[in-house]
Amino acid sequence: MKTKVSNTIVATSTPAGRSPRAIVRLSGPGSVRAAAAVFEPAAALEQAASYSSIYGAVVLDNDAIRCPATVYVMRAPRSYTCEDVVEFHTVGAPPVLAALSDALVAAGARPAEPGEFTKRAFLNGRIDLTQAEAVQGVIRARSEAELRASQAQLGGAFRSAVDGLRARLVQLLASIEAAIDFVGEDIEPIEPGDAAAQVDGLIAEVGSLTEGEPPAPPKEGVVTVLAGLPNAGKSSLLNALAGQGRAIVTHLPGTTRDTIEHRFDVEGTTFRLVDTAGIRKPEHEIEGQAVERAEDAARIADLVVLVIDGSRPLTDEAKALWERLTSEPGRAVITVVNKSDLPQALSAGDEGRLAQRGPILGLSALRGDGLDDLKSEMARAARSGAAGRPTHGFWLNTRHRAALARAGEALRLARAALADELGLEFAAADLHDALKALGDIVGETTPDDILDAIFAEFCIGK
Repeated sequence: MKTKVSNTIVATSTPAGRSPRAIVRLSGPGSVRAAAAVFEPAAALEQAASYSSIYGAVVLDNDAIRCPATVYVMRAPRSYTCEDVVEFHTVGAPPVLAALSDALVAAGARPAEPGEFTKRAFLNGRIDLTQAEAVQGVIRARSEAELRASQAQLGGAFRSAVDGLRARLVQLLASIEAAIDFVGEDIEPIEPGDAAAQVDGLIAEVGSLTEGEPPAPPKEGVVTVLAGLPNAGKSSLLNALAGQGRAIVTHLPGTTRDTIEHRFDVEGTTFRLVDTAGIRKPEHEIEGQAVERAEDAARIADLVVLVIDGSRPLTDEAKALWERLTSEPGRAVITVVNKSDLPQALSAGDEGRLAQRGPILGLSALRGDGLDDLKSEMARAARSGAAGRPTHGFWLNTRHRAALARAGEALRLARAALADELGLEFAAADLHDALKALGDIVGETTPDDILDAIFAEFCIGK
């Protein structure tokens, strides 16, 4: 249930810290009045038309503080929040911003809560709940892929898909309820078979939104683990991909004792690259713990890059590791034959066997040969695997997927009621449940506590 508000809020909308320029934003019916109390020329501000900018000065502490500022006025309803909005663009000095915020509060505004500007945009009908969530996605995007997906959702791509489902569901419900309420009237009733076919179509459409899609873009990147036997060149490969000496590299086996991480972007996707200890039968307790961590990291990874030393024959231990990693479902594995700068000892038969379960690439972590091919293959694996981009252009979060699951279940119950000839009344009740679940996605029927939890994750000033 949307509840509109009538007070005025204020917050600094730019990141904390010093900067050449910062923005202090007001929203609410008293925005212009509060802004005029601390700005010269005040009269120009009060008379400004919507989307006007006025250059002047912020005057604070009885004229003890005077800073140049440009003020932008956006009158209701033609603003982000559909309320009067005023923005001060002024010097980004924390003492100035604090004094300005305090003065605006003294003039009648109150400090904004996290996400309250976007929440007001939602409550006042400027955006729906999926678009409000996308604002947070744009702010938090760590890669081009996440940014594109959030922008598609902000543009209404997900809302359009849900609205299409809701429109067809409402039309079907209208036909069914007309058949229930006007029995014997001069209305052609919907045939149960036709109703069942329409429900089948809705079930398929709900499934198309969720089938094969990740629950959300990986906030910290695609977890990519470098795995292999000791001295295969995993740490050298990490350093080569990172472009710096992140991991210690020696000729001694077992140098890496703990996981080492590095983030980098490839073709718009962020990868969390994790170097691990060589996986082998441990010789002592410390190495045992390191191997156990390596095994755990590989088990939960989105992508595994298995590094094999191409300068040595393929050992039974390496074959067993390859067999285990590539046989586990739900994980992409890229096999890398490292040390191409040395004479190769891998047989053609072994190479053919390794290529049977996914891509195999030759490279030299020492010289950098083949790194571009590996990056391209990692990006391809991310796009097509569990951490890839969605085919419909937007990401679904946990809340969306839960609501779609409820809608799908309600539709299946309606389909069962029609199949069992229980009566149109039973099918209609289930279809109403499906309609409510879809309404939850866009915020038509979302309870206030859910809304509060969503906007509490925003930063103040957004």
